[in-house]
Amino acid sequence: MKALINARIYDYHEYHENAYVLFDKEIIEVGPMQEFNRDLIDNYIDVKNAFVLPGFVCGHTHLYSAFARGMSIPFNPKSFKDVLKQMWWKLDHFLDLDMVYYSALVSGLEQMKKGTTTLIDHHAGNEIKGSLKQIRKALTTDIKMRSILAFETSDRYDQDAAISENVNYIKKYRTAFTSGLFGLHASFTLSEDTLSKVSKNLRNTGIHIHVAESIKDEEDSMKKYDKTVVERLRDHNLLNENSLLIHCTNVSEKELNIIKDSKAYVCVNTTSNMNNAVGLPNIRLMDELGIKLMIGNDGLIQSMPIEYLNAYYSAHLETKNPNGFSIDSIKKMITNSYDYVNSQLHIKLGKIKKGYKADLIVVPYKEFSPLDKNNVFGHVFFGLFPGLLPKHVIIDGKTRIKNYLVKPKLEAKTIEAINQAQKLWDTIKKEGNNLKFED
Repeated sequence: MKALINARIYDYHEYHENAYVLFDKEIIEVGPMQEFNRDLIDNYIDVKNAFVLPGFVCGHTHLYSAFARGMSIPFNPKSFKDVLKQMWWKLDHFLDLDMVYYSALVSGLEQMKKGTTTLIDHHAGNEIKGSLKQIRKALTTDIKMRSILAFETSDRYDQDAAISENVNYIKKYRTAFTSGLFGLHASFTLSEDTLSKVSKNLRNTGIHIHVAESIKDEEDSMKKYDKTVVERLRDHNLLNENSLLIHCTNVSEKELNIIKDSKAYVCVNTTSNMNNAVGLPNIRLMDELGIKLMIGNDGLIQSMPIEYLNAYYSAHLETKNPNGFSIDSIKKMITNSYDYVNSQLHIKLGKIKKGYKADLIVVPYKEFSPLDKNNVFGHVFFGLFPGLLPKHVIIDGKTRIKNYLVKPKLEAKTIEAINQAQKLWDTIKKEGNNLKFED
């Protein structure tokens, strides 16, 4: 049994000042320091002047995007499709299984260092079979963080192989640390035949798909099928309470009501949307309609607190209203992410109370104004989030980062990532221009 003492414990529901938390794999007890008996506990860490929070969930990421950082190739996009063709589709095409492993390892570690303890990844690539197992090895076996994985089924690659990769992972892995979703890229790269095949193999598993990230996705769907992207998904029976719809930047209110009725989750990625100039999701309307909202980083920024800040500020800009989205709604997005993971991994995350998993982060904080239970989230959001860097990260009761450092053996494994990234870049520069993508 272990303990964190002299802590400020906050889980977006309850706040405990000058408290302790006892834990093993799960939280055993939370109480005030005057009731803590040091004689009974040998293994404890004094976290005075620090917050103890639940570890963050990243609702949507692309771990392989780690190897795009610093890559220099011709890049002059005029549209979102150009962004895909000139960078991302070249990058994922030449990934091999070693590259998949090392990109997942370094990206997973970097996100854990910023306080994320559960990742929901959306993988793509020409090397399909065994790719999710490589990501699982990096995240679950080596880093020992939680993950929900999916492969982007797409007509760009072998659809049957992609379907098999998803089906096999979903069947084989359903633990407290990992599970699978049925990955789909986006409507404009998925034929009716492919969606029908997926529907036959879904078996009430959730899909993980980009939805109307660009308006071109909607225009393509209307032109080819005379229906919107969300209507396509509904008509193929792909929407359910386990489904995770990413972006929804350019969906209509009619589509939002379909999503609401399906009980699917929407995961927005506002930083990426701004970077790709595709617009911003109407998170205020989504929230008002009662859609379950989450947020991801789309593989761009490794800090979930920065994503929450950007969602909040961009919503104010988009609505031209300083009350356009409240921090209480941000808090709801955070707690929704725990609810979703709990439903997929069949565990209890997101609260620091008895029976919940001990996935915790310890973050030093010095306040400069009064702090109490009534304004604690204001301090966390505006004071802690902008530069959040955990001193300690605990997953399943075990300390994975201590005094800002991971174990040297694990850190040493990341050195090979540089060689793998260089190999990928060299291949792209040599062969990337030979790739032909359909308009």
